Amino acid sequence: MNQIGLIAWRELRGYFATWLAYALLAGWLLIAGIFYSVALLQAALPPFNFSLQGFFGNMLVMLLFVAPIITMRLFVEERNQATAELLFTSPISEWQIALGKFLGAWGFVILMLLLTAHVPFFTTRYGSIDVGPVWGGYIALLCVGAAFVAFGLFCSTITTSQVVAGFLTFGGLIFSWMLAIPGQQSGASDLMSFISQFSILSHLELIMQGAVDTKDLIYFISVTVFFLYLTVRSLESRKWS
Repeated sequence: MNQIGLIAWRELRGYFATWLAYALLAGWLLIAGIFYSVALLQAALPPFNFSLQGFFGNMLVMLLFVAPIITMRLFVEERNQATAELLFTSPISEWQIALGKFLGAWGFVILMLLLTAHVPFFTTRYGSIDVGPVWGGYIALLCVGAAFVAFGLFCSTITTSQVVAGFLTFGGLIFSWMLAIPGQQSGASDLMSFISQFSILSHLELIMQGAVDTKDLIYFISVTVFFLYLTVRSLESRKWS
């Protein structure tokens, strides 16, 4: 467990060793501020209803673009800097390596979410909102962030280029997002409805409303564990190839 924590801390600290972390955090906060301002302007128009569901929905879309940037370097950089051999020959397992890197990247996502905590704080301080969708929005962002990071981590193990890893991650996330569209059409077949259940988007509606369903949490946990497993298998195949 100590090794996992050390790897996670190394990865999280590595983001701040370059301009990447600061640029991502600045862009994230800027866009979050724009989305929040839009929500406030919309509340000033009839029927004068204020909700943060749109804000959290937009931040979920932002994760589609942020996750590939966060994860594309995780294993590619190890190979490019010739530190992969040192990592794999150390007395730690592939699972520990994968979990450590996952927790480091997910920790960065959590940090990004914490920096937006002022939005619901000031809203409840100077106004009144339903706290259910607020909690639901953050839970949704945490779950989606974990699934996105796990997928991006896997993509980083199957290529030697950060750009390719980033595009693979983004393409896969967009594909999962779009799987829900056919099942949402009127008159959709049972097959289309079944396929849409594999989309991340299909498991967000209730959570975003503040109603956290166990089956949705199980879905996100399953997706995360599945891609962590694929990551470990990919690491094992590269280790012995």
